[in-house]
Amino acid sequence: MPAFAGFQESDFRTHTRGVYWRHRRALGGELRKGLRQIYGRHYETWGVPGSNCMHIARRGAYRYPPRRDQAHLFVAASPQGLRWGLHVPGPGEHWQRFCTRLEHDPAALAILVYLLSLYPLTLTDAGSDEGGVLGGCWRFEQDQLTWLEACTLPRASILNDIPIHLSSLPQDQPINLILYTQAPKEKVLAWGSSAAERLLPILLALVPLYEMI
Repeated sequence: MPAFAGFQESDFRTHTRGVYWRHRRALGGELRKGLRQIYGRHYETWGVPGSNCMHIARRGAYRYPPRRDQAHLFVAASPQGLRWGLHVPGPGEHWQRFCTRLEHDPAALAILVYLLSLYPLTLTDAGSDEGGVLGGCWRFEQDQLTWLEACTLPRASILNDIPIHLSSLPQDQPINLILYTQAPKEKVLAWGSSAAERLLPILLALVPLYEMI
């Protein structure tokens, strides 16, 4: 397999025609190799039809093409840059399990908050820049868990705010919860062939939380 030489300007399109980075002979294969070195041969990568995005998931827990709500790791390119992290769409089995674990399993909530504190991650609904149906987002700022109303107005938050807020959402309302980080296009282009090693630390760190749900 030839090494992935890095992202190209043409990779940051809104469509997928001619986009190669998601392929298993490109970045998809390098990320799969890195995940399998740690977590065995359970993990696979898929380029999402019609979307400039790659899904990464345990093969036995993911159906391709993704026609139902199912949790997965992801890497997504857009004209603004690159996002990568964990996606838990709902309502559905994985979403319900995620909310239940956060509400009743202290270890799950502790892992989530630890990840937020350790990496430059944001927890939000990707439905809009204002936080979709959540109405905002959580991240750590100045070593403090912070809720940002409409992803702009900050106030201090406590751990239990997260499961309480999530459980209060309407059960039949779609949500696209993502725990993600991002980098601007110019920075990603400068990574060159080191793209996989830049993405893998956070993807690997998110696997234990993904496995819980």
